[in-house]
Amino acid sequence: MSFQKERIIPIQVEGRDEPSETSGDKKEQQNLNKSMEELSVDKDLPKTDSVKRPIQVKSATSSSNDEQEYLKEFDVLEKREGNSIVTGYSLPNINTPERIFLVIDKAQDENYSPFLANNQKYTPLSMLKRAVSIFIKLKLNINPFHQFGIIAMNESNAQLLLSPTHDARKLNDCLNKIKECETEDIFDLNTVFNIIMEDDIPQQFTSEIHPSHVLRAIIFYGRSYTLPKVTMTDKITELLNNPFFTCDVLMTHEPVEISNHCGKIFDVLQNLDKKGTAYFFPVGRDLRRMQRCTGKLLAHPLQRPIQKLIKS
Repeated sequence: MSFQKERIIPIQVEGRDEPSETSGDKKEQQNLNKSMEELSVDKDLPKTDSVKRPIQVKSATSSSNDEQEYLKEFDVLEKREGNSIVTGYSLPNINTPERIFLVIDKAQDENYSPFLANNQKYTPLSMLKRAVSIFIKLKLNINPFHQFGIIAMNESNAQLLLSPTHDARKLNDCLNKIKECETEDIFDLNTVFNIIMEDDIPQQFTSEIHPSHVLRAIIFYGRSYTLPKVTMTDKITELLNNPFFTCDVLMTHEPVEISNHCGKIFDVLQNLDKKGTAYFFPVGRDLRRMQRCTGKLLAHPLQRPIQKLIKS
């Protein structure tokens, strides 16, 4: 069986100048702004001078070079070959269809900070659902054979809402039905992996015989006070070490403070990556960074570069 290389959508690199808008872009943006008004939880929000940035490792200056170095503190892309954190897997760069489990955190912290856009504020879940719906649409445009399952993170455990499908209407209907829930002190991540392990997990294949699909989980974690807990059973360890399984994380969170558990949560979620091939994006309440990082998740796990996360 022959495979064609996946058509890659160019991703805007953070820190570079944005291209000028055309009349078509402006019209599309106007339509987007109009639809976002329906998500707003407060249409009379007073103007604010700035938006809180996530994870202030160090202050970024106005210089573009300094800004690039600042971003590298938590977002460095490197080549697959020669990276010391990667195991000895030599994976084929093929356009194998993906089966992606979208793990949506529906919990909402008490006294949460909203996303700010166009002088309005939005709940984290509403912005997350919008980003996920755009992600699904773009992935299906790249390859209509990709499939998506939806798992909801409830108060303390996970629930499968929709089995893997490429029906965009079913996926959007399922996303729209997800509502906020309260939080608990601990969330059991084993319940997420137990659902995923019930699916068809790709096994080892030779260089001549490729798997019919690759399996990926994208955990959209949104809690800043609830610690995720995972017990590394033999089956979960085997899953996380499977070369054709990837567990990415995009985390929306409150500004990192002593009063919350963001730092501990980062450590737990990053330690899920046993092969050094997963992506981890903490985005806080920075809408622009959330959009860019969601765009980077479009890349196929077998074709994208390695993200080396430097902790400080």
